[in-house]
Amino acid sequence: MTSYLEIARALEAASREGRRAQKVEVIGSLLKRAPPEILRPVVRLVSGELWPPWEPREMGVGPEILGGVLRELSGQGGASEAAPSELGDLAETVVVNRSQQTLNSSEMEVVRVYEAIRQISAQKGAGAVFRKRSLLMGLFLNSSPLEAKYIARTVLGSTIAGLGPSLISAAIGKAFSVDEHLVRRAYARLPDLGMTALHAFNGDIFEVKLAPPNPPLFMPFRREGGPEAAVERAGTAACVFRYGGLRVQIHKLNDRIFIYTRQLRNVTPTLADLADEMTGARGNMILEGEFLLIRDGRVLPRPEMVGRINLKGRSRGSEEPLFAASDLLFIDGSSVIDEGYAQRRKLLNRALQGVAGPPLHGKVFLAEERVVKDQEGAMDILRSSLDKGYAGLFIRDLNGAYTPGRVSRENVAVSPSPPS
Repeated sequence: MTSYLEIARALEAASREGRRAQKVEVIGSLLKRAPPEILRPVVRLVSGELWPPWEPREMGVGPEILGGVLRELSGQGGASEAAPSELGDLAETVVVNRSQQTLNSSEMEVVRVYEAIRQISAQKGAGAVFRKRSLLMGLFLNSSPLEAKYIARTVLGSTIAGLGPSLISAAIGKAFSVDEHLVRRAYARLPDLGMTALHAFNGDIFEVKLAPPNPPLFMPFRREGGPEAAVERAGTAACVFRYGGLRVQIHKLNDRIFIYTRQLRNVTPTLADLADEMTGARGNMILEGEFLLIRDGRVLPRPEMVGRINLKGRSRGSEEPLFAASDLLFIDGSSVIDEGYAQRRKLLNRALQGVAGPPLHGKVFLAEERVVKDQEGAMDILRSSLDKGYAGLFIRDLNGAYTPGRVSRENVAVSPSPPS
């Protein structure tokens, strides 16, 4: 299987199936037929995740550009009136009725379509829109109607609703006779469905491990209205101040630093001053914590932090970016996510020796932590956190592992107003 038409047919068949199991069957069958050398682009074209989320790349094609190409292709109006969700169907109709025909009517290969789409995303600077339109036109002129439909949907980021990581993971497991749990585990550690499929094909899915600079999925924290239940479950627990910042990962690989948001977006260039501070740490590591923006000793609201990351209203005045480190996932060649939180915290303290400063004063500091044995102690610390204007607490089970992409029962985010 090397033809993009087979992908389009599978996507069309999956879109007509109402049951998840049938969608998994359709996509799994497609992946099973794919030669290993094109398995990664096949998975990426099917899932719509055309590159890893940390890769600094955007498609840069919206309904206006796509609609303009379809109008030019058809020689008529109509595309401008179509809703974005209808442009895939419109592309199919335009190609059916097109007056322009190419001499080459052979099927397009998967790699050709994938590389053309990546070329579209790579166009920058003066004339970029013209070049994007030309590349799109070339794809449509050589495509069948069904291929055109899914090329249009792919460049708009909407192949099929429901074909997310969970279903694609199940399809990968189905295709290569691998337990779906192992596929999800691998994807959580390396969130790239194309690479996950290759590991499943090669039979080394269990060998996928954390390694900088590839960010794993963040562990979601369950939210509760108070710390009592979490402390009761854990017995003895760590109460970590929750400052109200944005959760980020900081990776150090040799002398290079990488900073990722919860969406795994690489924001290192906009936080270069914070990255510079981390170069003094010894060894390779993956840290997790909160990115904060401070002015006059006060933590600024989250929208201002988002604006700083997005380069909106960026100020180099009195606003200072800080990193409150709270967890360690990898150190010097070894993943430590299966270690208990208490052990990871010890390793974190050691890793940041000589780098971490006082809380809210050093650019990098250890998030304040108190170990408690009862609910009353947890409530006292929660009151202290809120009195200082922070967002609450993270309750951490001292023996709890870090589970990428999977909600932990033992680890809870608390951000209420405590009873008086």
